[in-house]
Amino acid sequence: TFLLIGTLGIIFFAIFFREPPKVPSKGKK
Repeated sequence: TFLLIGTLGIIFFAIFFREPPKVPSKGKK
C-alpha cells in the first residue's frame, strides 16, 4: 500500500509541477 501511495504522490507532484493548476478540474484523471 505504501508503494501505491508513493507512486501516486510522485506522479501527482510531477504533473502539478509540470502543469500548474490553471483550472481546478478534478474530473480529469
